[in-house]
Amino acid sequence: MRRELYLYLFAVLFLAVAVVTGSLATAGQQGENRAAEATVTAGVGEIGRVLADILWLQIDRYHHIWMYEGRDWVTATDYLPQLWLVIKLNPGFPDAYIDGAYHLGINLGLPEESMRLLEQGVRNCPDNERMLWERLIVLWQSNYLGTRETRMAAWDYLDLVRRKGGNISEPWNEANAAMIIGFTFQDDTLRRNSARLAVRYSERRELMSLARRTAAREM
Repeated sequence: MRRELYLYLFAVLFLAVAVVTGSLATAGQQGENRAAEATVTAGVGEIGRVLADILWLQIDRYHHIWMYEGRDWVTATDYLPQLWLVIKLNPGFPDAYIDGAYHLGINLGLPEESMRLLEQGVRNCPDNERMLWERLIVLWQSNYLGTRETRMAAWDYLDLVRRKGGNISEPWNEANAAMIIGFTFQDDTLRRNSARLAVRYSERRELMSLARRTAAREM
């Protein structure tokens, strides 16, 4: 990524820190530390979110340029430091965790680093079902921790979907999670009743898909 962009962002951050330091000093002289600190903290957080949005747009532009030039995105690593900076500036930015985790775990073949990033994302965005879905996908496609951990990740995802009353951004993934659970039981040859459980989750997937299609028609 362009060095000038980093210099610009760090200059803005330096300015923000200077403003914060001056504001806190002034607040201390006025005897209003708590109110001033709360206001400044909120302001710094907002600056971080704005800068994270700017960086994310730069990453998206970089991705499109890379693909336009006919290069394989699987090999791209230059943008990862910028992705870490997005997360640092705005820890509640789910797309940065999701994009980074998939790239690390699937494209670059680094599932351990991917899981570490996703666990951080789950802590900072606990109600974001897309985060748990990405965790499931990385575990399933990489088989990093085996079928049992993949199945547990699918159950974690379905549990969050239930707690949200099915109100999720990508509703078809509920049925897909059931399908993946069925696949893990098919692969679990050491479990005595795995074949029967695989069939049960396949049937459950069909019921979920039917329910979603019916709901979509009635809207």
